[in-house]
Order: sequence, then structure tokens, then C-alpha cells
Amino acid sequence: MRKQLIALLLACACANAQPPAGGPPPEALQACSGQQQGTQCAFRAPHGQVNGSCRPVRQGLVCVPEFDGPTSLRTAPASALPEGQMGGRPSPGFNNGQPDMARAGAPLGADIPPTPDGALSIVSRIPDTNQGGCFDDQGLIPCPKPGQAYYGQDAQFSGASPAYSVRDGIVTDRITELMWQQAHNATRLSWNEARQACAQLELGGYDDWRLPSIKELFSIADFRGSVGRRPYLDDRFEIHQPDASILRNDPYASTHATDMMGQTWSATLYTGDHWGRKGVQAAFFMNFLDGHIKQAPIEGGRTALFYRCVRGKPWGDNDFVDNGDATVTDRASALTWQQRDDGQTRNWKQALAYCEGLDLGGHNDWRLPNIKELQSIVDYSRHDPAIDTRHLQMRDKRGWFWSSTTHGDNIRQADYICFGHCTSVDGIDVHGAGAQRSDPKDASVRRGDFQGGQRDEIRIDNYVRCVR
Repeated sequence: MRKQLIALLLACACANAQPPAGGPPPEALQACSGQQQGTQCAFRAPHGQVNGSCRPVRQGLVCVPEFDGPTSLRTAPASALPEGQMGGRPSPGFNNGQPDMARAGAPLGADIPPTPDGALSIVSRIPDTNQGGCFDDQGLIPCPKPGQAYYGQDAQFSGASPAYSVRDGIVTDRITELMWQQAHNATRLSWNEARQACAQLELGGYDDWRLPSIKELFSIADFRGSVGRRPYLDDRFEIHQPDASILRNDPYASTHATDMMGQTWSATLYTGDHWGRKGVQAAFFMNFLDGHIKQAPIEGGRTALFYRCVRGKPWGDNDFVDNGDATVTDRASALTWQQRDDGQTRNWKQALAYCEGLDLGGHNDWRLPNIKELQSIVDYSRHDPAIDTRHLQMRDKRGWFWSSTTHGDNIRQADYICFGHCTSVDGIDVHGAGAQRSDPKDASVRRGDFQGGQRDEIRIDNYVRCVR
């Protein structure tokens, strides 16, 4: 239950502070009385002052402590976690040592501007992330110049700028030519129910709606997002967090917070085994409130998520051509890729520098791809690894690859794609090859450290595949 989570958080932050048996510590509740969600707060514990931010629980708003740095603090063992976790969202446990519920607070999230006019224009048919702020390992910085540390990140390049038009409850994406349901479907459905709802939808004079693929769904993601500040979705689309009633009679309420529960089904099935369980089928989803791709079980109708319907020619297939010079061009996106990674893992700063310094195939304008570009080369028909190895090679099939995109929930982290199994610290494939998560950009991690209620493995040193 949520009160157990609060007890754990406070026990970690203040060793002598213990909540009463009936719920969160009264001081933590009182600190947020009359306040708004995300407001900074403080209260006195036996050891001294505890600082945090106000986060929603079933009892109301509670002051949740802030932490710094990766930690080996534990939640429940993986074997005790519920299958699917309502779509695989990590519990409000620990994220880079930060309690997930506090990620919406001022210290770790950010108000991120859109891509600036001065960003270097690139030829691409992948909708841009729209992330316009530059960051180092700790926070916002002035955008660096070529040759300086942290040069080459997302905000410094502009791909296909998001271009939408709205009419009759339909948002048309002029880049992908897909037409989207504008409205938020507030009733969470099982995967099969969501597919059926889209197939039966009549909107704007059209009756050929369908559940989108995960690549189509990710194409409308907006990486100005930050939990509690703005969704990972353009303002032209409607989206709302579920109300607190979703936590009533929920046996796993301690792992859920409404402002993070924007999980939205895709039609894309995971070809691997959900949580390593043979025969358990799962589908990928995009969480438009916390900015991650993960997967959830579809059998039995037990997992209910949001859905958003789409119509139009299927989008997102690759059209690779080998250039014969250790590079591969995807004619579908107009991007050219490093064909094979160099087998070295790096932190985020090093990954940016590696691509800036790469000279390959007669070109020296390589860069670290943003998260939407990187996700565009995932092959969701495969899982070991989730990439078309006929054209793009991986030296380590377990590999996770950095993007140039900072994660808005915690700007000390950057986004990556799991091309190999997306594992917990216990080695369980909890989110699926092809999932998208975030890692600390640089930190000291001890053996056994993890993030979130599903015990996400922390690597920090990830592989790199450059793009131009």
C-alpha cells in the first residue's frame, strides 16, 4: 500500500523517523495541507529537517523526501512484483536514488522549451522530439559549441518539425500523414477491447480506424514532457491523468501514482516472453505521462490501459540500403547510420563526444541520434536483439544504446533504447527488447543498484550508434 511506500521513503531519508501504523507520518501530510501537487515542502523528523515535494497518495498530498545519487535501496523482490504492474510502469520506488513520486518536483524535472530557431537543420522524415533545452549531467546549461563538452545533444539539431492540423476531432500529422483521434479516451481497456474500440470507431466521416503500432504511437511523442509539468504529447492532443478512483480496491496501489499513469496501448506485440515467462504474450505501450516505452501482458484482459486510435497508411517500416562503406541509409527516414558499433560502452558525455569526433564513410558530421531517431531503427519483429542484423550489426546482443535526448522527469538522466532484453537487476526481461527507458548520465553505481519498482538494471555506460 502507499503508506508502506511512504514509510520506506522516510526510513531511507531519515533513519530515526518512523510513520505510525495507520498511514504516512502526520508531519508529512501536514506539510502539504492546502498545497498543490509538486510544491516543495519540508517537515521535521527526529533527526532533523526533511525536504521534498508534495505528491498524491490515497490519503491526500504527502511530502515525499528527495534523494541524490544511485542507491541499492530495495523495494519488493522481483518475484513478488505483480505481473504487468498495470502496464509495466515502475512503482513509485527509487529512480536514480530519487523516489519516483518526487520526480515531478522542481529539483529534478524541468520546464523544457521547444527546439530553438538556431538549431542546425537536418534532413529527416522522423518527427522531431521538440526538445529545446541543453543539459549537462546535473541540469540546464547554455547550449555548447562544437568541440565543447556536451555538444551534439538533441536541442542542437532540428529534424522534421512537428506539423499538425486539427479538424472535426482529428489531428492530422503532416509529416507521417497519419490521422489521429484528438480526444482522450478516459476509460482504460484491455488490449483486445482497445483494438475493438478503434475498429468500431466512426469519427470525422471515417470508419477505418485502428490501434496504432508502437512506432506510430511514438511518432507523436513530445520530449518537452516532465511528470507533473506537461505530458509527453503535443498540446493539440487531449490527455488527462486518471483520477484517484483508479487506486480504489487496487491491490497494487503502492506501485501506482496517477500523474505517471498515461500508459497507452499499441498494436505491436512483443515477440519475446513477458517477464521471461514462456507463453505469456504482451504488447508494447507508450506512457505519455512519464515518457517511456514498455510492455504489458494482454491475456485474460487483466491489464487495462488508455488507447488512442489512428488511421492512414501504416508508418514506420525501414528501407535500408548498404552503402558499402560501413554505413547504412534508411531511405524511409533519409538518415544514414553507422553500420556497426565499436563495441565500447560510454557514459552520456562520452557518447556525445564520440559521435562528434567520428570520421566514417567520408563524412565527419556524425552525431548521437535523438530518442525518436534511435527508436525508428528498432525491429519489433525481433527480440534477441530487436534490430535487423542483416543491415545493422551489434557486437553485444545485450546492448542498450544512448540517445542525445535528456529525460524531462529527471534531467540528470538521458534516454536509451534496449535493443537487447530490457532487464531488471535480477536479469529478468521486464520491459522487452525495443523498450525505451532512461539512465543516469554519469554516476557511481554499485553492483545490485536498480531503479523503480520493477528493479530496472542501471548500466550508465551504454553503447553508441551514430547517425547523420
